[in-house]
Amino acid sequence: MTNIAIEATEKRKLLIFEDENSMQTVLSAALIPEKFHLEFVSKNTIGMLNSFNPQMILLDHSSAPITDEQNLCEKIKECFPNVPLIVISAYPLNKLGSYNNYMDLFIAKPFDLGYFMNCITHFSEKIVSC
Repeated sequence: MTNIAIEATEKRKLLIFEDENSMQTVLSAALIPEKFHLEFVSKNTIGMLNSFNPQMILLDHSSAPITDEQNLCEKIKECFPNVPLIVISAYPLNKLGSYNNYMDLFIAKPFDLGYFMNCITHFSEKIVSC
């Protein structure tokens, strides 16, 4: 499932780079009740997303880290420099190399849903107070 907008009643916009249907289902079940507007997109759509104006970005980094020239986090931050970027990955943080310079938070998979929601809430509160 890609490029699917899921409406919520409040305007907290969350852009999610996630291709797996099962993970989209989990994230939707956790975030929609918390009044997020979710936009699931493919990693191939970077640069075409400026009209969405997200308040937060989640990147499920499900493939092995790629070279610095192809740093996905850097590309995302080029498009959305002031938007918090949370990376979720089964790969250890020390394997993500220079990605560390561009992410605001790293969450290791598998993750505790309560911890995940606390992190999202923390960043949401920062956004609201700005």
